[in-house]
Amino acid sequence: MQPKNKIGKHMKFKENHKTALAKILSDLVQCDGIVNQGEIDFLHQVYQVLDITSATRKKAIQLTLADAVNTLKSLGNAEKYAVLHIIQQLSLSDGSADSDEQLFITAVALSIAIQAPETQGIKTQFVSIPNLNFDTDNAVLYVETEFDKTVNASIVRDYDDICTLLGSSHLAFFYLPKVLQELESKRTTFHQALNYLEPTLSDEQLDLIEQKLGTIDSTFLSKELFINYLNTNGLKISKPAFFFKMGNQRTGGYTDFLIIEIDGDPYETLKRVFELNDGIMNLKPLTIKEKDKHVLKLLTREDKKEEKDALSYTGFHKMLIDTMLKSNGTQEVSRLYITRHGDLFLTDRNNTEVKMPALGKALYILYLFNEEGITLSSLSDYRSELYRIYRQISTYGDETLLLQAVDNLTDFVGNTLNATLSRIKKAFTDILGDEASRYLIQGEKGGRKAIHLERHLVVFEDRNAFS
Repeated sequence: MQPKNKIGKHMKFKENHKTALAKILSDLVQCDGIVNQGEIDFLHQVYQVLDITSATRKKAIQLTLADAVNTLKSLGNAEKYAVLHIIQQLSLSDGSADSDEQLFITAVALSIAIQAPETQGIKTQFVSIPNLNFDTDNAVLYVETEFDKTVNASIVRDYDDICTLLGSSHLAFFYLPKVLQELESKRTTFHQALNYLEPTLSDEQLDLIEQKLGTIDSTFLSKELFINYLNTNGLKISKPAFFFKMGNQRTGGYTDFLIIEIDGDPYETLKRVFELNDGIMNLKPLTIKEKDKHVLKLLTREDKKEEKDALSYTGFHKMLIDTMLKSNGTQEVSRLYITRHGDLFLTDRNNTEVKMPALGKALYILYLFNEEGITLSSLSDYRSELYRIYRQISTYGDETLLLQAVDNLTDFVGNTLNATLSRIKKAFTDILGDEASRYLIQGEKGGRKAIHLERHLVVFEDRNAFS
């Protein structure tokens, strides 16, 4: 193990860079679902050299992968190559880099804008989309802001070659026009499948889906699934693009995508990315200054021959940890952390996310802001405040839908309010059981409802984001 060593003036890693790097390293270690002793040893080495503290690692948990990558973009070239060197070394510290890890490293190298001949001209960005419910791993999707005749014709022409290229890395291509064509051609089977696989859908909803099936196109789906979210969060894609879902990353309800803009021919764009991916473990800067070589040496793993214990570490293990803490009575009342996107985490319950629909989160945050409580009959007086919160949280890009949802909630349309309150209650009780009481919106019938959690236990990442 290398001794702790100050990196001094050679490289400049600010606290936000260290936090972002800790997030990247944590996701990379868990990429293959196996935690190896060699990986743990090397992480310890990196944390010592760069002075990444326990407090920094705790902050890193709250970041999305997109947050981390965007932060590391501001590093200088020497620091970016140090990041690349570290993630290459970490991936090899369990003996070899698997395909998921390799693609992860390629995605990070491209997105933090590593300067090398192999990366020139490949335009990328990362996005972490909340509550997308996209559970297909290793997927690549084609997305466009408007129909591009030339690009679509090229994809149709080279479709089999694209599938073969992606398949060589165990990736599946989802070309929306082809998906829609298949559903249209197998309409009866699709309708019957929905009956059995989605039993909560009503007959009216099934009929609506069948009516819409022949009218929607890939551009519409692109907007509804991705483009609207990008636009409302200040992210833009100027050209058709491939969206690579980052395989095994699980970030508190977020789905992470690497966006690769198509420059010219789609197939040739993908070939360039995979040529880089094939050589990513050997990618190095053209020149390394003498003063930086010392730091890179400190950030290089020791090649040990002895076998290392490998542990499969999954979400189930995290549940076990939380259960043990709870059953032994060592868990105090947990802090509640709210991200700027409205996601809720019980910080002292193994950072467990409290999952509920966006409208439920918006109503809950409204009650957190109004500590004195609100009667249900006067919710309409808070319509504007609730709308601002919901607009920040929701992935809908349609203002009309946002306003309609808020109106339905505050004007008691249908069962919207009761259903929302029930979902909030269930979200907390599923995690905390009988201990959920102080987190719930509750009060006497007809009187003020309030959340009685002590406000020093409520931590907002950015409270101003909701104003």
